[in-house]
Amino acid sequence: MANFILRPAIETDALKIHDLIHRVGINPMDLIWRRFVIIEMADGQFMGCGQLKTHSDGSLELASLAVKDGYRQQGMARALIEHFLAHSPRPLFLICRPSLVSFYEKFGFRVIGLEAMPPYFRSIRWLVRVLVLLTGHKGPSVMGLD
Repeated sequence: MANFILRPAIETDALKIHDLIHRVGINPMDLIWRRFVIIEMADGQFMGCGQLKTHSDGSLELASLAVKDGYRQQGMARALIEHFLAHSPRPLFLICRPSLVSFYEKFGFRVIGLEAMPPYFRSIRWLVRVLVLLTGHKGPSVMGLD
């Protein structure tokens, strides 16, 4: 396994965060560096990130989890998730590609239906429907952990 560390983001990480999120093709909204945890190699090389978003309804979302290409499958995403799980109140929610559902289930997350979603997640379902129509891809899954 790679030799890496987790640390809170600092302002100079903001551009690296934005760049990685855009490269991996996940939601580029609300990338506020102060909410991020960074994963880096022992030599300081930026490898990935993740954040916790608090929404207007008070719900908490694990978001913007990304690891650079070529460095996946080395436990970095797992380390980020375990960090957030150890330091976050419940319930905790996330939105992911259907192909990642089984990965997040390993941490106790479960796909939830509309009736179990907090108001924020219910309110963005129209946006998800539009994206599905535009892209032709299957829509993302909303998962929760109590």
